[in-house]
Amino acid sequence: MKKILVMKLRHHGDVLLSTALYKALVEQFPGMQVDALIYKETTPLLQNNPHLNNVLCIDRKLKGWARVKAELGLIRRVRQTRYDAVIHLTDQWIGALIAGFSRAPMRVEMEYAKRDKALWHACFTHRITPPPRGQAHAVELNLLCLTALGVDPAKVAGEMVLVPGPAELQKAQSLLDSAGIRGRFVLIHPAARWPFKCWDDDKFADVVAHLMNRGVHVVLTCSPDPVELRMTQHIERLARDRITHETTVMVNWGGQMSLPLLAALLKLAAYYVGVDSAPMHMAAALKKPQVALFGPSWVNEWRPWSDVATVIWAGDYGPLPHPDSINTDDPTRLLSAIPTQVVVDAVDQMMTDTEVPSANTPS
Repeated sequence: MKKILVMKLRHHGDVLLSTALYKALVEQFPGMQVDALIYKETTPLLQNNPHLNNVLCIDRKLKGWARVKAELGLIRRVRQTRYDAVIHLTDQWIGALIAGFSRAPMRVEMEYAKRDKALWHACFTHRITPPPRGQAHAVELNLLCLTALGVDPAKVAGEMVLVPGPAELQKAQSLLDSAGIRGRFVLIHPAARWPFKCWDDDKFADVVAHLMNRGVHVVLTCSPDPVELRMTQHIERLARDRITHETTVMVNWGGQMSLPLLAALLKLAAYYVGVDSAPMHMAAALKKPQVALFGPSWVNEWRPWSDVATVIWAGDYGPLPHPDSINTDDPTRLLSAIPTQVVVDAVDQMMTDTEVPSANTPS
């Protein structure tokens, strides 16, 4: 087997979690060409990935005939590459059609109840049946596809890969220097794509102020989304009123970070605090100690893939709706039951466990 294509048509965090599979393929089959097919907007998370030969993209911004033309061209390119195997990790029909038309001798699908249709299955030669929902991590689910290639995934040490580039690292360091942040700092990303995954602004502000009052610099980040920007700005304002330590620095770079630059900042950070979001997975990939807050998600599936992460689940402090019942358009924040002190204690324990010095201690 010389060439394999892996399709992961999902969000940023999902794509990052799939990097463990690319690494495993290269290690299990030395010399194999591994290509990825993802949505165009998620490509920054595969930048500098040493295990990929090519990254193919679907541009979801294209509409109508332009989209059809681009996807037909993609099908033609995949077919001409003559892959030995094509693995489709998600449930989009375009992925099934690409697999079906690829002529690859091995075409692997993940089993989805809503795709239990003859035409769907006809696009593939092998089917992987995952365990019941919530019984395996997303990294483990991706690695299950190795069974079709004769590899026992239980014997593979799944390891995500995120590689900040030298230019981004230099820019991140320059930003920190300009802000007067010298020594260790914590990166806090309090927002998420959906508000139901978020904690209360007032409580996050208490955590920020607590860290700064302990002598730790804080960097706040979020996406350019207006809702996330307002949330992060509110947290910043509340926190500044509660800071008593005069020698620490807090900066809010919300909406100003590209994903590669955010990865570089995380690389330079001492540790991370946030909610269930792509930056949480980025911190895990970079092996940063972190505290992650969860609400009504499949926690076992989406928790940080890390042995230096503390997960705080809102369900331990109050009732939560079932993950499959969530209306993602609902602005209600469902992490409110998590007490401030629980997070403060977890952050303090993280600092103790990792022996992170204060901002005034030479690094």
